[in-house]
Amino acid sequence: MNEDDMLLRQLVNINTAGRNELEVANYLQQLFKAHNIQNEIVPLSAGRSGIIATIGNGKGPTIAFDGHEDTVAIGDVTRWHVEPLAGTIVDDKFYGRGITDMKAGLAAGVAAMIRLKKKEDLLHGTFKLFATVGEESGEIGAKQMVELGLANNIDALLVGEPSGIPLDSVENIPKGTALPGIMLSEDIHEVVKTNHTNEQHFLTVAHKGALTYKVKSLGVTAHSSMPDLGVNAIDALVDFINQQSQVFQTISQVKNDILGVTTPVVTEISGGEQPNTVPGNAEVNVFIRTIPEVTHEEIINQISNIIKHINQTGHAKLSLEVGLELDAVYSSTTSKLSQLAKRIGERILDQSLPYIGVSGGTDASQFLKTNPNLGFLIFGPGNTTAHQVDEFVYTDMYHSFINIYEEIIQNYLQ
Repeated sequence: MNEDDMLLRQLVNINTAGRNELEVANYLQQLFKAHNIQNEIVPLSAGRSGIIATIGNGKGPTIAFDGHEDTVAIGDVTRWHVEPLAGTIVDDKFYGRGITDMKAGLAAGVAAMIRLKKKEDLLHGTFKLFATVGEESGEIGAKQMVELGLANNIDALLVGEPSGIPLDSVENIPKGTALPGIMLSEDIHEVVKTNHTNEQHFLTVAHKGALTYKVKSLGVTAHSSMPDLGVNAIDALVDFINQQSQVFQTISQVKNDILGVTTPVVTEISGGEQPNTVPGNAEVNVFIRTIPEVTHEEIINQISNIIKHINQTGHAKLSLEVGLELDAVYSSTTSKLSQLAKRIGERILDQSLPYIGVSGGTDASQFLKTNPNLGFLIFGPGNTTAHQVDEFVYTDMYHSFINIYEEIIQNYLQ
C-alpha cells in the first residue's frame, strides 16, 4: 500500500463519530512534523481538537484548504459488507465510515501539502490547511477557529467536501428530473455524455444557509373526561403550524438564480403525556435551508409574530427557541480559484465540470464571516454514499484529487 492510501486508511481507522478528533489531530501533527511542516493543534474540548498546518513564504496571497475530522455514526454494523473502520479496498473502491464525508478529502489535502512542501521555494504566498472538529454538528470547530482569529487574511478557500455522483446513479434519474439537493442549470444526462470515468463531479460555488428553531407549547393537563379544566397544548401548536405553513408558502416564492428557493421542513413533533389526559406540553422542530434573499431575521420575525398573536388570543403559551444559524454562501465562477479548478480538474478527471449550488452546508459558512467576498469552492473526492452503509470513494478519484489540489495550489501561488 502506498503512502497516500496508508494516510487515508489511518484516518478511517480512527472513529470520530461526533467525538475523538484529537486522535486525528495528533496523527496529522506527527505526519506534519515528519515533513517539517509548521502546525498548531487547536483544542475545543476534552478529546476534540482541530489542527492548522502552514507552508509557503508568506510573501503573497493565502489560499486555505478546509476539511473536517468528524464523521456521522456508523449505524447498524451488521448492514455493512465490510468493517466500517478498517479502510478496506475492494476492486476499485475504498470503503469506510466517513471516507466520502470527508476523510478522503482531508487526506487528499494533507497529501498535496506534503508534496508541495518539497517544492516550497516555488510557492509565492501561503498555503494553510484547516482540519476542523464538529462540522457534522453545527461547524463548531470552524466557528471556533474563526472567532480566535486563526482564519484571518485568507484570499481563497478550497473545501474538500465530496462533489461527485456515481455514473450508475445518474443513469437511474429520469430525464428532466432535478438532482436531489443540487441546483444544476444543465441537463445531467447531457453533461455525462463525455464522461468516461465512473463518477461525475461538479464545482460548487454556492450553498444554502441553515436555520433551525423549536416552538414549545405550554398548556394545562387535565383528565380527558373534563377537558374544560385543562388547556390543550397540542391545539395551540396545530394552530401555529397551520399559520406557519402560510409563511413557508410566501418565502418559498422567492428564488435565487443559483440556489433556487428556501426549503423549510417540519422535522419533529411531539406532545402529550398519555391517551386519557389533556396534553400540557407539545413542541415542534423546524429546519429551513435558506437563500440570501430571505434573511434569517425576516423568517424569525414572521414566526415570532404568529406566536405573539396566538399567545394574545389563546390560553396555551407558545415560546420560540432559535438553534442553528448558518449563512448561505456564494462565490463567483470567474474567481481565480474557480477558473483554476475548472481548467485543472477537467484535464485530470477527463470530464466536464459544471458549476452548481447545493442545499447542504459546509464550514465555508464560518470562514466567509472573516471576508464575505472570499473566493471559495467546494470540490473533493467522494460521492452520494456519504452517511450511508458501505460508504466509499473510488481509489482513482482519491488519487486524482491529490494531483488536482497540488496543481491548484501551486498555480494559485505562482
